Amino acid sequence: MRYATPRPLAGHPGRFAALLTGPDDPLADAARAVEQTVFETEFGLDSDTMKAEYSGYDAASRFIVVLDQARHRAAGVIRLIDESPAGLKTLNDAPAHIGGTVDDIREHHRMTDGRRAVDVATLAVLPEYRGTRSVLVSTLLYRTLYRVFHRDGITHVVAMIDEPAYRNLRRIGTPFVPMLGSSPFCYLGSAENRALYGDFREFGPAIARNAATLRAQARLSPANLRHPRRLLFRRMAARIATTIVTGSGLDHRIHL
Repeated sequence: MRYATPRPLAGHPGRFAALLTGPDDPLADAARAVEQTVFETEFGLDSDTMKAEYSGYDAASRFIVVLDQARHRAAGVIRLIDESPAGLKTLNDAPAHIGGTVDDIREHHRMTDGRRAVDVATLAVLPEYRGTRSVLVSTLLYRTLYRVFHRDGITHVVAMIDEPAYRNLRRIGTPFVPMLGSSPFCYLGSAENRALYGDFREFGPAIARNAATLRAQARLSPANLRHPRRLLFRRMAARIATTIVTGSGLDHRIHL
């Protein structure tokens, strides 16, 4: 998972940096390597399966990559699939699990208004960069994603998300809804997966409101002091949610 250091990173301060790259950039290979490692470890998907699932969308893919410059490797990645003749993978795959058709999904979630849509097709963070002690990589991925959507005028967001990732998105207040009101299902090795839709115009306000709620819940009180871990968790979640929306203390790490 080594990479050739892109020119914008010359003189970059700090260990971690985030970039957006196209499918033919050498850095995209590092992104695919992270995908392969995580999806094989977590879901048992070998390289042939990953290639069969995603290669048809490669030409329409972009990758958000968080680099660990100290270790010369990619630490986390999000694959975005833009609209193309191949379609969006989530929309193509969802009907077999939730019923309806691609047209039904687009109509139900008002994706026929001509506004730009994107598929958050993969989100993968190597195990050593996860957990409560190491939230910078995932926070940097989410903040970069937020900035890319804002810059590119994205409205419609679709995604296939497994349960642990879905819980994390809910904790920060991301207002995804189940596609066509669907329930979880098995998908590509995930026992509990969800097909989700979100209107990006609602993301910022919803996440900001959630951060305010978490801060209020994390105020010092006798009840909170009896549950210090819950108190610390709420404070951390509030801080992450706020950072995703504002970029405070993080945007200098992002190169778009």
